[in-house]
Amino acid sequence: MQSGKKPVIIVLLLLLTLFAGSCSTKKNTKGSRFYHAMTTRYNVYFNGNEAYKSGCKAIEKGNKDNYMEMLPLYPIGNKSTVGTGSGDFERAIEKAQKAVTVHSIKRKPPRKPGKRYTPEYKQWLARREFNPFLHNAWMLMGKAQFQKGDFPEAAATFSYIARLYAGQPKIAVDARIWLAQCYTQMGWYYDAEDVLQKVNNDSLPVTLAPAYSRTYGHYLLGSQRYREAVPHLLTTIKNEKNKRQKSREYYLLGQVYQLLQDPTKAYQAYGKVIKLSPPYEMELNARIRQTECFSYGELSNPAQVKKATDKLHRMTRSEKNKDYLDQIYYALGNIYLSAKDTVQAIKEYQTGVEKSTRGGVEKGILQLTLGNLCWQMGRYAEAQTAYADAIGLLEKTHAQYEEITKRSEILDELVPYSTAVELQDSLQHLASLDSAARMVVIDTLIARVIRKEEEEKRLAKEAERDAMREAVAAENAANAPQTTTPQPTIPTGDDSWYFYNSQSITQGKADFQRLWGRRKSEDNWRRRNKTVVSLDDFDPVNYDEPLEGDTLSTDDGKREGDVPSDDSNPELTPSESELPADTAAIDEKNPLFYLQQIPLTEEAMAASNEILSDGLFNMGMIYKDKLEDFPRAEQSFGRLINDFPDFAQLDEAYYNLFLMLGRMERTADANTYKQRLIEQFPDSKYAKTLSDPDYAYNAVYGKHLEDSLYVDTYKEYQEGNYRQVIVNTELSSTKYPMGQHRPKFMFLHAVSALQQGEQKQFLSELKELVQQYPENEITDLAAHILKGVQEGRLLSKGSISFGSIWSRRSAEDSSDSTRIAGMDSIPEFSPERNTPYVFILAYEEGKVNENQLLYEVARYNFSSFMVKNFDLSFSHDRGIGRFVISSFANYDEAQYYQRQLYADPHMNERLSGMRAILISQANYELLNQFYSFDDYDTFYQQNFSPLPADEDMPIDGSTLDEPLQNLPPADEANPEEEDDGEEIDDAGGSFYVY
Repeated sequence: MQSGKKPVIIVLLLLLTLFAGSCSTKKNTKGSRFYHAMTTRYNVYFNGNEAYKSGCKAIEKGNKDNYMEMLPLYPIGNKSTVGTGSGDFERAIEKAQKAVTVHSIKRKPPRKPGKRYTPEYKQWLARREFNPFLHNAWMLMGKAQFQKGDFPEAAATFSYIARLYAGQPKIAVDARIWLAQCYTQMGWYYDAEDVLQKVNNDSLPVTLAPAYSRTYGHYLLGSQRYREAVPHLLTTIKNEKNKRQKSREYYLLGQVYQLLQDPTKAYQAYGKVIKLSPPYEMELNARIRQTECFSYGELSNPAQVKKATDKLHRMTRSEKNKDYLDQIYYALGNIYLSAKDTVQAIKEYQTGVEKSTRGGVEKGILQLTLGNLCWQMGRYAEAQTAYADAIGLLEKTHAQYEEITKRSEILDELVPYSTAVELQDSLQHLASLDSAARMVVIDTLIARVIRKEEEEKRLAKEAERDAMREAVAAENAANAPQTTTPQPTIPTGDDSWYFYNSQSITQGKADFQRLWGRRKSEDNWRRRNKTVVSLDDFDPVNYDEPLEGDTLSTDDGKREGDVPSDDSNPELTPSESELPADTAAIDEKNPLFYLQQIPLTEEAMAASNEILSDGLFNMGMIYKDKLEDFPRAEQSFGRLINDFPDFAQLDEAYYNLFLMLGRMERTADANTYKQRLIEQFPDSKYAKTLSDPDYAYNAVYGKHLEDSLYVDTYKEYQEGNYRQVIVNTELSSTKYPMGQHRPKFMFLHAVSALQQGEQKQFLSELKELVQQYPENEITDLAAHILKGVQEGRLLSKGSISFGSIWSRRSAEDSSDSTRIAGMDSIPEFSPERNTPYVFILAYEEGKVNENQLLYEVARYNFSSFMVKNFDLSFSHDRGIGRFVISSFANYDEAQYYQRQLYADPHMNERLSGMRAILISQANYELLNQFYSFDDYDTFYQQNFSPLPADEDMPIDGSTLDEPLQNLPPADEANPEEEDDGEEIDDAGGSFYVY
């Protein structure tokens, strides 16, 4: 019997072999099409589809939505979700590619004798793919690429499918719908709309109508056409099978209704989310969102408010909500805000901030809401704190990010002054009390400090107990037997280092901004006046005896730019310099801590009044110009005028009141302040401006008139008519004392005085220019001249030019400087080529990112020259920044380096706009002492440009890539030089940055 079965098995194997051989993809028969379709479906495609479904489940499980922002329609729209399940999607793509490679039938079938060429038959013959199931593998590939987050690749796949199956409308339309989804996900809304319009114009299969509606709604949401998107979103929800995705879509619908100012429908949509029993975090956020949909009419009754808040208060006591307390208190604040109880709303928001444990976007939204409310109520100090924290927690793509950043910058400027005014008012009030009443207040403050310390200790102990409980629970869990396979975790970095811990970074930023506000990353960030002049760095010079004099000093005897001691530093914000230096060593529970701050002496009261007056003036200016809070500005200026009639800038306060009240159309009040200004400060530039009979005319045409006067004055200066320059400058001070060209007029006047031999007047006027206009463009030149004088350089007639920075020379007299150096005349540039050279990249100071420049050149040198090392350094002078590359043995080496550098397309682009200069080290010394860059450029054009490179210089630049052949060995050339231990391997040499 066994032997009888063998022939049967052999026959079956032969038949199967023959059948498989006849079903090659090179043949297109009914049998081959059936075989490859069946094999594709139940072998390759099945495995790939299972992997795809597994990846989709991983996305559903691992997706983390930000419920405080607009949800994306698809989970893959969250950046944090991209990459989840990528292994499964890669397998699905691999299987789909295998199916296409192995089972694609592109050969045309043989014509059957007698077969009629009907339109249907012709259309079938026109197909480019004859495997009837293979389109499913193609679609699986595109969908897997989409869910993987590779939208460009998915778009390319679906676009190819639409062309490959152009004769099969259902498949092509399905591919185009997915193509539109890819375009929308990439933000290519025009392309998405174009594809969807073409699909809609064609005959849309009924079975694809839900997919089309979902995709069109997705496109409309991305285009922010929310009202048009609502019907499509409703259709999508109706056809959604996945319960969790339906919850997301209802939540998204509620958000859309909120944007459309339809709180009733939004409330209902969030209610449907809750009814679907979604994950707890989504349910909680839906309830919180509902609190944003209340109107005042719904909560006008205190009983309604109590009913709405009682449930939320109960939720705060639940252990499972300990990580969501910030959101719950946010909801409580929303309810009180809807009931127009702003005081209680702010209290709830502040409690939420204190209770927040996650420090994420939820806290950012809470701080943003709190900041906006305080801003509207004029509680700017609280708004500043809230905004500073919110900026560090919100994404830059947030709709209000740019607005609150601007507000925060304004408040960073305002709050130090307002805080200083409040503090000085309180201290002066305490000074007015008798000693007994004063001590009662101080005892109250000390009691408050003690209570605060006790509360902090209590909270610290609770936190310690919670940490211990969590540690014990974690240890028990670790010791428990494993019942499931542990999931691998993705390392987030070593939290022991600050910059690996994102929460520590966020908290650090918030703490810094809370103390200092938002500040640019720059040197001397605590200085207000960041002009290039820093006179404290210079040696003293006397006007009459330039080599031996005293300093340029201010009225109080201190040198310009000096940084006083911490307790009187004018560079610091007002609130930093109010406490005596020794109060820091006294405990806050000691009455002496408070008594030392109270201005009980005439000197202390005078200092307090100075802080008050300065704070009131600056508050008024910020209220007027940056916040446009005119009532508060008027209040600040009014108090300044009444309480401090001797304030140095009182004329400016009068002038700003006149302008502000004019904008408020309070003409009578504006004219009152105008008259006071003219009567009390007749010599003020503001009084001169307002008393000018042509004031109204100048207000309209003054800018153009001043432009013309300045052009004429500059021409007179160039022609040497210095007396006319002085006359025109005096006219500008009378007619346009606050014109935009006033600093330039002052500079021309100073230079004209120098040309007439008035050196002391020249320096005095330059110093006044730098102090009054520290940010003006002409101040840079004035500051460099002052710096040169302070360094001991001498001035002479004709030595000042403020044209191009490239034509500037050092501010010193030629004859004096050569005499000091022991020379009879100024040395001339040398055309010597066989001497050490340097290559310089020169640029206008402050216009180039020097760190980036250093990196780019260092990267180029390291990758282009294997052995040669270059010395790199920066220097700055006369408004010009210089990046110096040295260690070139001669001119030809430097020229070869320049040619190679600019032959690199990337470097050529990055270095555009800079001057490239080849100069010998000797000539560079002369350039620094006696000449301008334009002077050297003229010399270079005459002596170097026509000359070709030295014929002895190898065209491959080997002298830069290999040690120079004519140099002695290192031990002979530098017998005393020690080895630094630097090793150079075959892959390349070391690179030094000096």
